[in-house]
Amino acid sequence: MIIGIEGLSLLYHRTGTSTYTHELVQNLRRLDMGDTVVLFGRSQQAAGNSYHNISYAERAANLLYREYRLPAELSNRHVDIYHSPRYMGLPDPSRLPCPSVMTLHDIILVRMAGDYYSRLRARLYEKQLLQRVIAVDHIITVSEFSKRDLVDWSGIDPAKVSVVYNGVSDRFRPVGDDDVLDAVRSRYALPPHFLLCLGSTEPRKNTRTAIQAFQQLGRMEPGLQLVVTGVDYRAISPEKAFASYNLNGVHFTGYVSDADMPALYSLADVFLFPSLYEGFGLPPLEAMACGTPVVASNATSLPEVIGDAAVLVDPEDGAGFAEMAISSGEIRAGLVKKGRVRAAAFDWRRTAEETRKIYEQVIACHRTAT
Repeated sequence: MIIGIEGLSLLYHRTGTSTYTHELVQNLRRLDMGDTVVLFGRSQQAAGNSYHNISYAERAANLLYREYRLPAELSNRHVDIYHSPRYMGLPDPSRLPCPSVMTLHDIILVRMAGDYYSRLRARLYEKQLLQRVIAVDHIITVSEFSKRDLVDWSGIDPAKVSVVYNGVSDRFRPVGDDDVLDAVRSRYALPPHFLLCLGSTEPRKNTRTAIQAFQQLGRMEPGLQLVVTGVDYRAISPEKAFASYNLNGVHFTGYVSDADMPALYSLADVFLFPSLYEGFGLPPLEAMACGTPVVASNATSLPEVIGDAAVLVDPEDGAGFAEMAISSGEIRAGLVKKGRVRAAAFDWRRTAEETRKIYEQVIACHRTAT
């Protein structure tokens, strides 16, 4: 089988989509099934920390490549199936010389459009996404929650959507090497004791609840600080996004490299994940795999993915996050043990195996139909 996969997201800083694409490609190749996995995407003149930051000229060039050059390249390489790990990588399926699969991790940009787009642009995005959802041969999503949400919004046949869970890379394990830990602590100027939160200024990541929790904890735990990682969303600085909060003791690191994340999780006292909406939610599982207790939101996919291996709290309840973040040593030890077991249940090889079975089914249905 010759499998074509869109790979543009691999050029940018770590996101859920880039992690998914990287792990899927690597694990499909490791299955040793005689397949050829080919990545497609035009060479970028300037890849930065986010797709949002590239020029409009580059975006236009990507669009032309996707709709016109890509189908010809797929035909020339005799690709059996084309898989786009994100909506923006899928051309009009009617242009393709082979069946197509799209991974739609979530419909955040539909459900929370006001946080990302103007009203006009939100309507345009929703219309374009619905067209792709209807036209693509099959959709993979990453949780039962996301499948229900997608079917409820689009009205498509549930049989057209398969759930394949993400995995947790074996890179994520407790880091005990003091030299590695000291290097990461120095690189990001980390305090001795801290709560960790991922998301920076992106609205749905709900960093404000983590800040509220920290403000309450600061009075009880004077030596504790809050570390927030992530690129500023659309260049909105923390000082602007959280202007109404006291940010004393809150440290914004900016982007943290993939290689440093296991050590960062290992150094944290507790990982806070108060997200308002997740299609899956990899960071809590990564933190669990590194032996860090997790307090997370009880919203959207997170109860399904995390189970009872973390404390789940209303994402708007800063006091609840604060209370659970300083829970007893016995509770914390139980969370660490459950978390390691829970994270181990999510395996990227199994993700690749299940995805490949879907490829086979879609190709077989396509041949029958034609």
